[in-house]
Amino acid sequence: MEEYDSLADLAGVLEGVSLPLELPGAGDARQMSSRGVRRLEDHILPRLSNLDAPLLCVVGGSTGAGKSTIVNSLVNQTVTASSARRPTTRRPLLLHRPEDARWFEPDRILPTLPRRRIDADAPPSQPTAESVWELELRSNEAIRPGLALLDAPDLDSVVEDNRMLARQLLDAADLWVFVTTAARYADAVPWKMLEDAAKRNIAVAVVLNRVPANAVEEVRADLSRMLADANLGRAPLIAIEETILVDGMIPHQSLLPLTNWLSSLTDTAQSRAATAKRTLHGSVFELLDSVDAVVQALAEQATVATDAAQVVDAEIDAAVRRVAEQTQNGSLLRGEVLARWQEVVGTAELSRKIDEGISWVKARITGFLTGRPVKTEPVEQAIGEGLTALLSDEIARAHDSVRSTWSQSRAMRDVEAHVPAASAREINDLAAQMTRQWQKQLLDMVRDQAGSRKMSARFLAIGVNVLGVALMIVIFASTGGLTGAEVGVAGATSVLAQRLLESVFGDQAVQSMTKQAHRTLLDNLREVLAESTRPFLDAVPRVSAPEPVFEAAERARAAWEGMEVSG
Repeated sequence: MEEYDSLADLAGVLEGVSLPLELPGAGDARQMSSRGVRRLEDHILPRLSNLDAPLLCVVGGSTGAGKSTIVNSLVNQTVTASSARRPTTRRPLLLHRPEDARWFEPDRILPTLPRRRIDADAPPSQPTAESVWELELRSNEAIRPGLALLDAPDLDSVVEDNRMLARQLLDAADLWVFVTTAARYADAVPWKMLEDAAKRNIAVAVVLNRVPANAVEEVRADLSRMLADANLGRAPLIAIEETILVDGMIPHQSLLPLTNWLSSLTDTAQSRAATAKRTLHGSVFELLDSVDAVVQALAEQATVATDAAQVVDAEIDAAVRRVAEQTQNGSLLRGEVLARWQEVVGTAELSRKIDEGISWVKARITGFLTGRPVKTEPVEQAIGEGLTALLSDEIARAHDSVRSTWSQSRAMRDVEAHVPAASAREINDLAAQMTRQWQKQLLDMVRDQAGSRKMSARFLAIGVNVLGVALMIVIFASTGGLTGAEVGVAGATSVLAQRLLESVFGDQAVQSMTKQAHRTLLDNLREVLAESTRPFLDAVPRVSAPEPVFEAAERARAAWEGMEVSG
């Protein structure tokens, strides 16, 4: 059956809906989603499977309105306890004919509520101080065939669990008897439920109980106007005047309009089916309308979650761009780095000898000319410290920017607060580790390049560390090699580093090496930033995609559009 299958699929989709972000309206959407699942499981799907099952009439209303007295009076037996103490908390009572017991087994209607069966002649269960999420079942011969009565908790109970349970029971009803009094009929909470009844097109009878005789017409007129304004003008309004109870029961004559209304809806299989279908159809479309609001809320949440993740990606991109600029504009070659590099190479003498083209074994840099080993550690350390400081600053800046942006969002503020902050030391250690890794990668590149070009003699004459440091100098002066217009970026010393590399590897190879090494540096940085900002992305709550919910609702809507409804 397409109608049933589409709604069963919708229930499955709604059950997995996640709306974790605190956006405006998110709380209402969560309630709509969970209520939608409950309504499908408690009423819509069971009713759709069994259109010939007895109609469930829920008797609900305001605190102290006399619901229990009306239920007892309808069956002429004290089956439910009334109490002047408020709040009165007890199990909701479902009365059914003995032969109809099978229709109210746990796997059919209200399946989430545990059952407790009470003997038909047992005294009524007494109120308790605790909330009771349990359904009490009693068989009763006085119940009309094809009908079951359910005495529900107060709609406006001061106990939240009572209100929630009352709402759940009313959502499972095929028809309502709404009980109020002359003093309570305009209360806001019950009227919200009546407005829901109008949306569902459910059959409702309004019982105005214990009305002073001299106020019947006035109160009836006012309440009739309110019902008409709420699109419930067709609902019968039954006024019961204040009267002396007989053995705790309302006189039969006073209840006759109510019993006649119940009879009109249940006296034939045809009338019962029409009532069930009308309520079912109204419930389905009211549910689908609420699902539309859930879909909208999901779309909003998905947008916020996606934007939050994109903030992280954008900050990573921005940090990589800044490092790309600052590692090719000469800013890392100021001061200590160039001074240490000059100590290694001895600029003027080496430059002249490179120009003269003398023997590579003799034309060595300063350290070789004096017979002492060339020490590149100071310049490597100076370069490493400068690069580490730059990377550390940019990693910290990316973290801070993500936090700042998220904290400006109401929905992401709490998420941001739960992301552990990386300490300055942790970030610096991360940057230092990345710097060491990159310097090693660069030296390995120099070795590979020398071996591939069979330039071992020249390579060995100068040394891998000197050539590696020279490559760092060239990279930080201008990625891709210096040109005539760029000589002034880092001074004559960086020009010498490039000429030294070109004399070993050639111009094209130097340009390729500098580009590759710089690209490797930026790729490494992107990986480090991605890993260090992972806690932000991990903290973004999982938001359900709106598309599956929308598609399931549309399938259900299409299946139900052509369904005929009577009444």
